[in-house]
Amino acid sequence: MKKITLFLFALGSFAYAQQTQSYIEIQSTNSDESSTTPSEAIINFQNRGGGALETFTTDDDFDAAVAANCTGTLVDENFEGGPVAIEVCGTVVSSEVGCLAGEIEEGFSVEASFGTDVIYIPAGAIGNTDPLVGASTFAEFTIVNFNPEVYAVSMDVWENNDPNTDFRVFTTGDVLIGSFTANTPINSQTFVGIVSSQPITKIEMEGQNGSGELLGNLEFGGDCALSTNESQLAEISIFPNPATDVLNVRTPASVEINNAVIYDVLGKASNVQVVNGQINVSNLSRGVYILNLNTTAGTLTEKIVKQ
Repeated sequence: MKKITLFLFALGSFAYAQQTQSYIEIQSTNSDESSTTPSEAIINFQNRGGGALETFTTDDDFDAAVAANCTGTLVDENFEGGPVAIEVCGTVVSSEVGCLAGEIEEGFSVEASFGTDVIYIPAGAIGNTDPLVGASTFAEFTIVNFNPEVYAVSMDVWENNDPNTDFRVFTTGDVLIGSFTANTPINSQTFVGIVSSQPITKIEMEGQNGSGELLGNLEFGGDCALSTNESQLAEISIFPNPATDVLNVRTPASVEINNAVIYDVLGKASNVQVVNGQINVSNLSRGVYILNLNTTAGTLTEKIVKQ
């Protein structure tokens, strides 16, 4: 599997002007391969169901978490060996059915919501670097099922019109154990990783505002047990990101913030105050910063963008 650092793609004025409703309508207008920009943030994270769930925006961080918390090997699937052109593959893509039958690994399937079709897009067909699969029409969302269940999942995500993808993670009995929004650069493949202390049986990914979402370079497997501190850190949410005047910081009741430090791109540190769950960033210049939150559960590091 060729790993790429979860990702959102906008087709720009063509998509909006023509009001395309599915990938089958798209003709590539860019011969360049997609850029490989890192995800900017995971926002609006909500942990449910009592287990630990942690998300990652870089391959290195995901691999480190798997190495520290999981046993067993992960399966790589890059979706190669499919059709040479964009093709609608039916309602399910798996090792047994669809246009990739016999070509992809066992243990998972991809389908679209409401029983609609899944599409396969070979590398380069819409400017993408690697093969992608997902819901054929933008109105539907993409579902990845795992059988047997897994504990660690990573993928590249490609978005059509809106640079925000909602993720919903489910465990046995179709119980929702966590949800988050990936906010990522457009017109690129972007990495997203998930590690859970509860088994994952299904992940739903849905582009906001009717945007179409696709996935590639899937990796899954493992048996993981996150520590209590990691679970608590995973429940901290920082939003909005990008921010204009104020960053909101939400922590679980068991976690207290000792101090907060913001670093600019040159490494210059500025101590900031968290007052009533908010950090005032109005005095910062526009740009990218690193926020370190020193808490009773450990230190959380998050990249933030000041508009």
